[in-house]
Amino acid sequence: MRDQAAPAGRLRVFAVEDRAVQISWAWLPATAMTIEVGGRRVEVGTAPPPWYVGARGRRPAPGTAGPGAVTIDGLEPATSYDVALGGPGRPVAKAATVRTLPPPPGRLLSQFATISDCHIGELSVGPMKRLHDPRPRPTGLVPYPSRCAQSAIVAAEAWGAQLLVVKGDLTCEGEPHEIYTAVDLLATGSMPVEVILGNHDVRGSVDTAAVLTSCGIQVTPAPRARDLPGVRLVLGHSPLPHSHAGAVTGSDAAALADLAHGAAGPTVVALHHPPRRGPVQTHYPPSIDRRDSVRLVAALAAANPATLIVAGHTHRNRRYRVGGLTVAEVGSTKDYPGQWAGYSVYEGGIRQVVFRVADPLAMVWTENTRRAMFGVWGWWSPGQLADRCWTLEWPDRIVTA
Repeated sequence: MRDQAAPAGRLRVFAVEDRAVQISWAWLPATAMTIEVGGRRVEVGTAPPPWYVGARGRRPAPGTAGPGAVTIDGLEPATSYDVALGGPGRPVAKAATVRTLPPPPGRLLSQFATISDCHIGELSVGPMKRLHDPRPRPTGLVPYPSRCAQSAIVAAEAWGAQLLVVKGDLTCEGEPHEIYTAVDLLATGSMPVEVILGNHDVRGSVDTAAVLTSCGIQVTPAPRARDLPGVRLVLGHSPLPHSHAGAVTGSDAAALADLAHGAAGPTVVALHHPPRRGPVQTHYPPSIDRRDSVRLVAALAAANPATLIVAGHTHRNRRYRVGGLTVAEVGSTKDYPGQWAGYSVYEGGIRQVVFRVADPLAMVWTENTRRAMFGVWGWWSPGQLADRCWTLEWPDRIVTA
């Protein structure tokens, strides 16, 4: 499935469920326009704040609308739709097409969400650190890592998530003020929260896990599990102090496999670093060491073939197979395109849908970061629609004791 986008920064089909789609845009030619999908029409388009600078480093033209996103529901599963755009004095015209996903087999049992790479405390983005909030920051404007993460948490809870999993790099440098800010941020939602650490969280001067635990958010370097209806979440630890790459020790791989084996049904294993796909590191940043990756995936596949591995770290959306298991990398909340993932667990499978962080004040930031790495980031980080939104049917579980 190729990414579905209209030219000139107009509409993009960013997320697809079985009965809903999320449409996003970098800009619109006017405010108060309408988007129509399957006979459902929504008014969209607001003027960006005066300090907004777009992806090309220029301020938008007067009268145009800034970045935004909208979710349109009430659609039929496995059905193709035209996405139409219209506005005052502008005829309604087809801007994109979309096909909704089929639901996994069986009944819906539970839903959970993940975020990662929030980097609370970060001040700038890009190789030269030239992308940052306006200086001085307008009164009342929360720093971009916090406003993006908070928008994701609010959206995930409204979507129906019963649990939030933070897949590492909650903080930028693991310093106390970043950790306490992150704790306050996570408390804005009413969902229970599970946190695993990333490489940024273990580079500071304090024990991030101990500080989080003292604030009521239990974090352990030892593997642990949490059961939801229809699935067991298995949480692992992959960061190394003073290293960008990750590792999973032999004992931790065995413990993760034991937790997956002991599940009543399928498992989702959450790590910060993804396992390496081949013998040579072909993508940056570095993932889990090759030997550790092979050992871990083999142990999980043998323990429970109905296992999905989800990770962060790369700030990019990507899906692939390793050792017979599906691995899903989901990008950061705080840089382009700015996202969170929702997982719907069914009797016969699971659906991942990656949504954009849709709050306008978050999107004026994430659209700005499209130009990071000399513009490469804008096409590299989102991945294809099929990397973001897909359905995985659970295989028959055959496990020998």
